[in-house]
Amino acid sequence: MMQLQKAINTEDQELAEIRSAISDTVIRRDRLKEAMERWYVSNPGKRFPQVIELLSLDEKLSWLDSRFKNLWDARPGCEAVL
Repeated sequence: MMQLQKAINTEDQELAEIRSAISDTVIRRDRLKEAMERWYVSNPGKRFPQVIELLSLDEKLSWLDSRFKNLWDARPGCEAVL
């Protein structure tokens, strides 16, 4: 029973860390999207120089979201909705 509680606490901590990382990543992505919109107003027809960073943040956000869902669905008493 003690090991199960320890595992749940560890999972809860990881969920909290992932939730925080998701929040931070969304803020960074939104700021970069705003910068991109401003950049395109001044530079029509050119490629936004930070497009790779934006794509990387989108990829990171997708991974974090998937990891959070997998951990959430694996919690005792939680069943994945298919």
